[in-house]
Amino acid sequence: MTGRAGGGGGPCQREGPLKASPKIITTKTLTAKTKTRALVIFTLFLAACPCVGSADPSSAKWPMSSVSGVAGAPSQLPCVVTHNQVGDTPTLVLWYKDGARLPFYTLDLREGENKEEFIDPSVKGRARSDVDGSNLILDPLTGADSGQYKCRVDFENLPTLSALVNLTVYVVPSRLVVQNENSQPVTAGLLGPLTEGQKLTLYCVATGGRPLPKVTWWRGDKLLANRSIIMGEDGSLLGQNEVSYSISTDLGTMQQGRNAKHVRTELTIPKLSRDYAHANLTCKASNNHISEPLSTTLSLDVYLRPSDIEIKGPGTPLVEGRQAKVECIASGAYPSSSISWEKARTGEDPVEIKAPSRHLGDRTSSILTLIPDAEDHGAKLTCRAHNPNIPGPGKYKTTTLQVTFAPRVNLRLGANLEGHPITEGKDVYFECEVSCNPQARNIEWHKDGEKVEHQMKAGILVSSRNLVLQMVRRTSAGNYTCTATNTLGTTTSNVVPLVIRYLPVCVSGPQTVAVAEGEDVRLNCQVDAQPDDDLRFTWYFNNTLDTVEVERHRIKVEQGHSFLDYTPRSARDYGTLSCWAANVVGTQADPCRFTVVEAGPPERVGNCVLVNLTVGTLEVECTAGNDGGLPQRFVARVYAAPTHTLLVTLEEETPRFHVEGLTPGQDYLITITAVNDKGSSDPEEIDAVRLKVAEKRMGEVSSPAVSPLVGVFLGLVGGFVFLLIACILLARVRSNKCTCLRDGERERGAGVVGGSSPHAPASKSSGSSRHNLPHSSHDDEDEDSPDVVKTANETAQLLEGSKCPEIIPARRPPPLQS
Repeated sequence: MTGRAGGGGGPCQREGPLKASPKIITTKTLTAKTKTRALVIFTLFLAACPCVGSADPSSAKWPMSSVSGVAGAPSQLPCVVTHNQVGDTPTLVLWYKDGARLPFYTLDLREGENKEEFIDPSVKGRARSDVDGSNLILDPLTGADSGQYKCRVDFENLPTLSALVNLTVYVVPSRLVVQNENSQPVTAGLLGPLTEGQKLTLYCVATGGRPLPKVTWWRGDKLLANRSIIMGEDGSLLGQNEVSYSISTDLGTMQQGRNAKHVRTELTIPKLSRDYAHANLTCKASNNHISEPLSTTLSLDVYLRPSDIEIKGPGTPLVEGRQAKVECIASGAYPSSSISWEKARTGEDPVEIKAPSRHLGDRTSSILTLIPDAEDHGAKLTCRAHNPNIPGPGKYKTTTLQVTFAPRVNLRLGANLEGHPITEGKDVYFECEVSCNPQARNIEWHKDGEKVEHQMKAGILVSSRNLVLQMVRRTSAGNYTCTATNTLGTTTSNVVPLVIRYLPVCVSGPQTVAVAEGEDVRLNCQVDAQPDDDLRFTWYFNNTLDTVEVERHRIKVEQGHSFLDYTPRSARDYGTLSCWAANVVGTQADPCRFTVVEAGPPERVGNCVLVNLTVGTLEVECTAGNDGGLPQRFVARVYAAPTHTLLVTLEEETPRFHVEGLTPGQDYLITITAVNDKGSSDPEEIDAVRLKVAEKRMGEVSSPAVSPLVGVFLGLVGGFVFLLIACILLARVRSNKCTCLRDGERERGAGVVGGSSPHAPASKSSGSSRHNLPHSSHDDEDEDSPDVVKTANETAQLLEGSKCPEIIPARRPPPLQS
């Protein structure tokens, strides 16, 4: 039978077949007190007799049962006896242990309810019996209670019966201790902090217990370790085995455990994984199936590294100069992760960037606010998450920044040209380095602000990133730039000046210098050269006799210039001075020439013509003559023809003059003279210039002033015309026999047209009469109309239709003097 230890002893369980109830069947009870005592004494005597006891041959047939109990808990020992006959009652129950001659417990049942107990002092206070004596109760059990018990029952009439009971008492361990790898005690409860990946070694030591306890490590329902070692009281190793026991453990095995004091089981976890975080490890020590195992539990406080890390971009492309947010999320760490950022541009060391973090459970989030620039394109942005309680780098995630930006343009000369001088005739190429995202859709080249076009014949080759200039000339020098354009904007590169070295050349062509004997003149030899900071000049004088180099002390040199002060002393000092310049490239091919001539006044102008003649204005142009070796200017003077009155004086650098504000119909005289520092030329005259007048006037136009000679001339002409008309009329009257003349016949006066110079002799002028117009009703309108042409030649030209007469307002001639 087995009994359950720990509070309030449970019922006994019999082992083996039983034929009747565990109650003792009785037939009669004695009432006399004296009889009872005598019977007890007699019974004890019989029990002490050597002939009575275990040697009884009928003991082999006694029923036997087994009972298990735990020290410290109650247990019941059943007395299992049966009789074939019914009606008799027990009178006395005696209990023996381990074949003892005297009982340690006696129950007298003859007095009915007033039963008497006789208890050995060794069990006094712990042993008692049921009312009917069917069970012996030991409460509490001790380890010494283990053994074989015999109960004997005496009946009033029937023979005595006996039964055997094997009692097994388990002694649980007295203490259970957890130790670390250094055999130091570990307090139950929270163990840590521990680190993920760390090795953990624990020892669970059970002290005492019979039989030896089985010490095991558990994680929940999972067995982790059960290999134990047995140590003596002094700590010596007594054995190593998987300690086990069964319900049939015999007394001998239990006795062996008395020499052992400790049982230790080791738990080793080579590497703490994440699932051990907050896990409970329980050590259990048990040596029976009756009581609950003795146990202690540890909760592991394991620090964890981040298990996952993620970078979330803004969702739109990064744009240079535009603020963006990037989020880093780390999870799985305990305690929460610490997040840091770093950015590494291409070819540069990483730079740490500060950003705030926030924690939510095992998740940590950090939002980085950045304003990217072009240099960040292609940079590596790294988010690092680590548990500050765990040494090591932690976990990280890296992303490559994709930044869109306007072109970044850098222009430079080809690698093989940088630092080397460029001379005319060499090939030159430029490299335009463009960095942009997205790619540039257009690249243009400019020189001094002007776009450079592809011209194969001119040796200008334009490609997307290169500009090639073949056989460069000095005109190719200038400031070059390239311009790139993408969807975000247009950028112009730095300016790269192209400096081309070339031989010196004269800025001006050959010059003629006029200077008088004994006068000084400074000759300026100006050349264009590259470089021009270290020019060397040489001067030579040449005439028809010899060629002489000019002494160097007479030469002054400035940047790009050479000055020579020259003074001719005689006719032999007039000739040609040649200036030669040289730089690091070489000596100029053609010198600068100065022809020194003797100075004098300029020649008179020639080929003067009226290029424009309008109402109130005229314009005269002439051809300049030799300037006499000095700068010349031109002076024009305008005179009124009849009186030679000077009206205006004009001066110009060229012999072309424009005169305004003149009176129409007036004659003018113009003289033009060339002047320099040595004097003036003879004047060139243009005379008999008369301005035109308007061909039609809407109103009365005043007559110009008429000289007295003109009046005399007009009077003579008028008289002649009058006589001529009179003769013609007389002839017609005679021929036609006209007897009737129209009343109011008027004479037609002739006006004189000034076509010749007022100084022309009268003999060169001739009058010519015009035909009288037919009489009509418009005689009054024709009264103011008649004109006279200038000369006979002009009259002929008018008749031929080749010339248009100049007309002046008509006026009546003065009356002839008789």
